[in-house]
Amino acid sequence: KLQLSVLSQSPNLIDCKVGINGSSSFYFSFLYGHPNQASRLQVWERIERIGLSRRNEAWILLGDFNEILGNHEKIGGRERPAVSFQDFRNLVRNNNLLDVKSIGNRFSWVGKCGSHTIQCCLDRTMANGEWFTEFPASETEFLELGESDHRPLVTFISHEKEEPRRIFRFDSRMTHKEGFYESVSRGWRGSGQMQLIQQPLAQRLKQCRTQISIWKRHNRHNAEERIQLLRGRLDKAICSPSTTIQEVDMLKDDLNQAYIDEEIFWKHRSRVMWLRSGDKNTKYFHSVTKVRLHRLHLSSIQDSNGVFHRGQKQIALVAQDYFQSLFGNSVDNSRLHIEIFGTFQKRVTDEMNDNLIRNLIEHLAQMDSLLFSIINFGRISNQK
Repeated sequence: KLQLSVLSQSPNLIDCKVGINGSSSFYFSFLYGHPNQASRLQVWERIERIGLSRRNEAWILLGDFNEILGNHEKIGGRERPAVSFQDFRNLVRNNNLLDVKSIGNRFSWVGKCGSHTIQCCLDRTMANGEWFTEFPASETEFLELGESDHRPLVTFISHEKEEPRRIFRFDSRMTHKEGFYESVSRGWRGSGQMQLIQQPLAQRLKQCRTQISIWKRHNRHNAEERIQLLRGRLDKAICSPSTTIQEVDMLKDDLNQAYIDEEIFWKHRSRVMWLRSGDKNTKYFHSVTKVRLHRLHLSSIQDSNGVFHRGQKQIALVAQDYFQSLFGNSVDNSRLHIEIFGTFQKRVTDEMNDNLIRNLIEHLAQMDSLLFSIINFGRISNQK
C-alpha cells in the first residue's frame, strides 16, 4: 500500500513523499525546467535546498529538465560552449544524482531549427545513491514519439533484483589450498563403476566442477573474512608479552597472503588485465567490478515484435526463441546453399558419401563376419 504526501508544489516543481506499507518511504520530485535560463536557475537552487536534507534519504527526480549535461546529449545544431552546462552539472554533482538505467531512445526531444533537426536528452529520471541502494532494479523506458515533440517516459520502480542462477567460475586462488587437488582428482576419475568406464571429456569436466563446488562449500575461503580474523589475531599477538617474534612474523605472512588472495579475486572479477596483482589495486578492481556488473545487468529485453519483456524467465524465453530462429531449420536455405557452395569443387563422390552414411548395423554385421572369418582361419591354422 502506498501513501502519497505532497510536500510542496509550484509550476516547475512538485515535491512528494511516498510511504510504502507504513514501513519505508522515499522522496519523489516531478519537475519542469523553465525554458528561460535565468528562471531555470531558480528551480535548480530550489532543488539544491531540498537536497540538503536528503543526503541519506532515497530520492528520485523525473521530468523535463529542459537542460543537458553536455554536447554528447545533443544531435544536430551548433555545439554549445562547455560553460553553458555548468549550472546543471553542479546540481547533479552536489546532490549525487545519476540517471536511472533506461531502455529506448534517450534523445527524448526532437525539434527544428531552420532546416536542421535537433535531438536532445531533455527528459530523464535521476536518483541519488540511497535510491539505487533501496531500488536497484528500477528502470526507465522511453516510448515512441506521438503528437508531442517529447517522448513519453515510464519509470518502473523495483527494489527486488531477480538474481539469475549462478554459474560456476574457476578460482585460481584455490589451487594451492589443502584438499583442492584431491577434489579435482575425484571428479576426473569418477566414483564407483564410473572409474572403469572411458568417460567423455565433457562428463569429466562436469564431475570436476561438482567436486570443486562441494569442496568450496566445506572450505570457506572468503579473503575479506580471513583478513579481519588475521588482523584481530595479529593485534592480540603484538599486545601479548608471551607471543614470540616467530609467531608474529607467521601471522604477518598469513595476512599478506590473504591480501594477495583478495586482490587476485577482485582482479579476476573486474577482468582488468593490464594492472599487476600485488600493487595494492584491490579497491580499484572492486569498484570496476561493481560498475561492470551494474552495467551488464539485463532487466528487460525486446523481442522481434518490438515488445519488451522483464524478468529472468521471460528474458530467457526471448533469447531462446531468437537463437532457435537464427540457427534452426525453419528457414529454407537450399537456395542460399547453392549460391555459396555452387562453385566449390566436389571432393567427396556419391559413392564415398553413401559409404559414409551407411547404417551402423550394416557396418557391425560386416565386422562380425570379418571377425568370425579371422577366428575360423586361426582355428584351421592351429589344426594344421
